[in-house]
Amino acid sequence: MFIHHSGIGLHRKTYALMKYFLAQTSRYSIGTSGRNKVTSGKPRISTPPVFNPHEKHSPNLRSQTPPSKRTFLVTTKGIVLTALVQLALAASSKWLHNTSPDWSSSLWLGSGAALGCVLLGGPWMLSGVYLGLVAYHFLVSPFLPTSTALLLPLANIAETSLAWFLLIKVAAGFHLWISKQRDIAIFLIAAPWIPALTSALIAQTLLWKAGVIPISHFETEVVTYALANAGGIILLTPLILVWQNIRQFHWLSPKGLGIAGHSLLLVILLCTFTLFSPLRGMILIFLLPLIVWGVWGNGMKGATLSFFILSFLFVSLKNSHPPENSNPSAKTDPTGGNNQHNHFRMSDLRSLNVTMAPHTEEVGLLILFCVTMFPLGLAADSLRARSQKDHWVMSSLDSSLWTWSAVTGYSIDQDSVSNKIPKEYPLFNKKSRTGQMKILSKDPCAPAYLSHWLITHSSGSGEPLEATGLLHCLRLEERAEKAEISAEIAKMEVATIRSRINPHLLFNCLTGLRALVQRNPLRAREFITLLAQFLRTSVDSQLNTLIPIEEELSLCRQYLALETMRGKDVLFKVTVPSKIQAFKIPPMSLQTLVENAVKHGAFSAKKKLWIRLSAKLDADKRLVVTISQPGNLKPRSLEQVSAGMALVRQHLLLVYHHEASLKLREERKGVVSATLTLPVGGSLV
Repeated sequence: MFIHHSGIGLHRKTYALMKYFLAQTSRYSIGTSGRNKVTSGKPRISTPPVFNPHEKHSPNLRSQTPPSKRTFLVTTKGIVLTALVQLALAASSKWLHNTSPDWSSSLWLGSGAALGCVLLGGPWMLSGVYLGLVAYHFLVSPFLPTSTALLLPLANIAETSLAWFLLIKVAAGFHLWISKQRDIAIFLIAAPWIPALTSALIAQTLLWKAGVIPISHFETEVVTYALANAGGIILLTPLILVWQNIRQFHWLSPKGLGIAGHSLLLVILLCTFTLFSPLRGMILIFLLPLIVWGVWGNGMKGATLSFFILSFLFVSLKNSHPPENSNPSAKTDPTGGNNQHNHFRMSDLRSLNVTMAPHTEEVGLLILFCVTMFPLGLAADSLRARSQKDHWVMSSLDSSLWTWSAVTGYSIDQDSVSNKIPKEYPLFNKKSRTGQMKILSKDPCAPAYLSHWLITHSSGSGEPLEATGLLHCLRLEERAEKAEISAEIAKMEVATIRSRINPHLLFNCLTGLRALVQRNPLRAREFITLLAQFLRTSVDSQLNTLIPIEEELSLCRQYLALETMRGKDVLFKVTVPSKIQAFKIPPMSLQTLVENAVKHGAFSAKKKLWIRLSAKLDADKRLVVTISQPGNLKPRSLEQVSAGMALVRQHLLLVYHHEASLKLREERKGVVSATLTLPVGGSLV
């Protein structure tokens, strides 16, 4: 039972995911025909294969074939295949008529096959249509004059070309998969009628000029010819288009087994109808609901295949009773003078000599069945596809639609959701027509569900009789809530670390001030002024999670100015490209490392110390800052890290989680480096 989404407040993510699945629906394409993509069953690959000209043995042989040569080979293969199809259909029609006239058909299936080949392969397939029909007239049925045999296939060329032009160039948006009702309407209006009538006029004019048909039969021949070709197009072209991916079709799937079983049942009934005349009435009564059931159950693929099989039944009905107005003169003596034309008309004309069989009601009835049932099969496919997409969306969200009835109770569509919900819990409040309520899962550790409901039917006293709703998993909401809690905890921890950094820095500065006051009180006053500016700048910088590198370098210079006043001679060399100076890093991170370098660096004999700071982007576009100073790194120093280094690492872990690192190493003898690696982009807190 379907739910009106606006009535129960379906989450927006349902629609977003539905669009995602629609966008990810499989597309197949090997070329184009007009504005439409020609499909062949091979998945379209967005990235073409790469061919290395320096590689002697490339694993991808297809990539070594030039595109122009590959296109020529595919086109040539299509032309040859089209010609063989036309020759085979024409020859089989002649053989079928000569073997069993009861099964001879007014449907000219070659017209449908020709249009299907041209739609899939492009206009070049028209040459294959012409070659196949010419080969038929010269090899299989050599009864026409040479000029007529060469010109008569042009009628089919005109028919197929006009149908292709109307579908591809005139009708906007016709899809070769026939996946919408609009495609069915365009095809049934544009493809069969005008092209078939045009072909009939050309062909019958050529036959009349060649003396094959008399002028008195011209009009009826045109009608029969046009109806036969139109029937072939309606019957066979959709079959070719819908089954163009037959090599990828899974016959062992439920749908494949259903189509195969239904088709086999139709063949059995058709054979029974032919062999046992007393059972024909009962078979015809049983046949109509069987066809409707098959079309609805198997969709467009089953509909096209069923009506192709059903066409033989209509041909059998056509020939089971001879026409009342048969022309005895048509059945002349084999030695008669007109035997050549009569023999040709009986055996080779696709209309099979309308004078002998003028009834075309069965062909018209078959066309009517196709026109009626094809939209039904497409509607079944559309409903089934929507239901499948709904199932995918619900499965991806771990959600499910549900219904409730006072008679049958609850019914949850998704079994995976039904197994997680306790049976004794109600999914809605019977006193409220609509609303939502939280449903706990059987497993306390599993996420809960939110049940949206709408009471659809109530009794006269107000008691609910039927209700429908949606069970929506709260996994994402619970994860978001936990993430918010974790972020708040991380912010509190960062604030705690900052509060530890400030006293640490202040303690070091006050220690230096104490020594300076005893030696030089005047410089101590200057030191206090610089210290106040430095502390103000450091406190202001920590109001933000990240600050630009240039601001952090300013803090480092202010700190080194204080150390200089304490009597330490430090040379600070900075190499930071201008494009990197705007990148943001955690506050006090570089200043703490510089302070650590001053504290643990090896001063020269002249009481001097150099510190180099450089920044760059590595191959992974991460920011790498290196601070180097003279000194030696003992093995125990890797384990016994200073308090400042430990604070920086903990700060990085809270801000960037595990995407940032701080490493201390001795890059060469006498030089120790601290390398800070950060992701570019911002804080994760």
